[in-house]
Amino acid sequence: MKTLVSLHGALRRLQYSKRLIINRRGDGVHSPFAFHFISRVVRNRRPYYCFEELRAELEERKRTGRHLPPIHRTKALELLFRTAHELEARRLLIVTPEPEESLLPAYLERTGYTEEITLTDPQLTGLIPSAIYDFILLEAIPTPSLLEELLQRASTASPHLAVALYAPTSKAREGLAQLTPSARPRLQIDLIDLQLWFYDKRLTPCRSKGVYISYPYPR
Repeated sequence: MKTLVSLHGALRRLQYSKRLIINRRGDGVHSPFAFHFISRVVRNRRPYYCFEELRAELEERKRTGRHLPPIHRTKALELLFRTAHELEARRLLIVTPEPEESLLPAYLERTGYTEEITLTDPQLTGLIPSAIYDFILLEAIPTPSLLEELLQRASTASPHLAVALYAPTSKAREGLAQLTPSARPRLQIDLIDLQLWFYDKRLTPCRSKGVYISYPYPR
């Protein structure tokens, strides 16, 4: 098992390196929106005021052995902060296996735009069908049928909907492939383990690939 984990890690690093070489300057991105988003958000080197404090809190959580949720790497958490900040997202939905353990609310409530964060499990327990969300973050991905219903309803209610999907395994990505065209985004940015989907019908249909990396803070 340890050998398989090591091999998986090596393949992941190779995939990241290949993407970084090919897409480091946004080469091959034909959508103006995607190029802008990758340049301004995905590759943003600016350390926001709250990052150092949040990194310290995460390190303390690791040191004390507290359980870590699926999204616990700083580079992913900070990218999702930047995404919500760029979108000026006010109403957010987080789907996570353990709502009380997720690190996402601590990051997202600091963007300066957040007005409401709703947390639910992958069964989408307790969601109000008429609720409107600007940004949906899927730390755990529901079954294809539940996801299909959620995305169709949310994209109809919010024409500018954005969705972040954490899909680090081939099994998770296979579930996404089962979605019908009515639930698929207008524009997709594939960042290997993270997918960013945008439903605004004004966007040029596009699927772009890239990588995101963590930057050290200047001292």
